[in-house]
Amino acid sequence: MEVLVLGSGAGGGIPQWNCLCPNCVRARLEIKEKKEPFSLRRTQSSIAVRAVGEKWVLLNASIDLPTQLSREPELAPPGIEIRSSPFSAVVLTDAQIDHASGLLSLREGKDIELLCSESSWDLLSNSYPLIRILSSYLEIKKATFPFKIGSLLFNALNLGRSVPPYAQREPRPDDVIAVSIEEESGKKIVYCPALPEINPQLEEFIQESECVFIDGTFWSENELCLWNIKEKKASQMGHVPVGGENGSLNWLSSLKITRKIYIHINNTNPMIDPDSAQAKAVALSGVEIAYDGMKLLL
Repeated sequence: MEVLVLGSGAGGGIPQWNCLCPNCVRARLEIKEKKEPFSLRRTQSSIAVRAVGEKWVLLNASIDLPTQLSREPELAPPGIEIRSSPFSAVVLTDAQIDHASGLLSLREGKDIELLCSESSWDLLSNSYPLIRILSSYLEIKKATFPFKIGSLLFNALNLGRSVPPYAQREPRPDDVIAVSIEEESGKKIVYCPALPEINPQLEEFIQESECVFIDGTFWSENELCLWNIKEKKASQMGHVPVGGENGSLNWLSSLKITRKIYIHINNTNPMIDPDSAQAKAVALSGVEIAYDGMKLLL
């Protein structure tokens, strides 16, 4: 199985257009100096997966999707016709704006196989009606879990109630999901860019995975409060912080999984800086930090 990280940042990416936090300032300096490779710059999170020799499956579609596709030669149109898609399907882990808005960039296609929870389908049909809009441009084929795409089996685990701010209804258990992708050989990866809580169900879901991508949005519970950006804590926004006694890093370091990778990393998270104590603590725990363009062959 091939995995390609299109984007590794949280909503807004790094640098975020209106932010002067240290990471955003340094990322702009990297861009100005044309430094390669970029160590801090991130677009909004998304990955693509495929069984070797098959078409790609896109997991989450951010507004940065056109830029992400243009820089990856593997995601060029396959050349069957003058216009064709490299994707056989799109999978959504939730209906957040930074995970679904990129669907609009696929409107020039003929059809989309869209795999998501019932909650996400409802939100994107009504509260944030992307599906209704897209249906005017192309055919949208609704799929539900478990679902086989080519030789890959996709399954989901409900992670809890964490409804997007635009939603005009009460939260539901399948507002946020983790997605597993399993080959016929039994090899499996799990994609979980939003993690409201760590529970036994999740631990069972990720057992025997070759690789797990986990929510790395915030380092600390009060991260945005400390910067006077928001009064909400990480847990109130649906994210288990990385650091701290009850953080995800302590949990991940105990798991016997070959590759454990943080993704969906906010611009305020100090572990983005490879020279920071937080980045070094992650590395010492046997966990990786995703970056745009990261490639895995499992």
